[in-house]
Amino acid sequence: MRVVVEVYREAGGRLTGAVHHPDGSRDAFASTLDLLRVLEALDLTRTDSTLQLPPRTRKGSEPESEVNDD
Repeated sequence: MRVVVEVYREAGGRLTGAVHHPDGSRDAFASTLDLLRVLEALDLTRTDSTLQLPPRTRKGSEPESEVNDD
């Protein structure tokens, strides 16, 4: 199953957004706890035989991020 999670951080640091399901429905959340509740309620027993996940990269093969203190 593939879902899209749309996450926004408000000025006070609170996470808000929505989880978009493959059937077109969505579940909005207004806090980190709400997001966890939505994710916990997902039906992960459904399998999609056409879904192909990208190959996983090894931890050491990811590019280093640059930090600029200007």
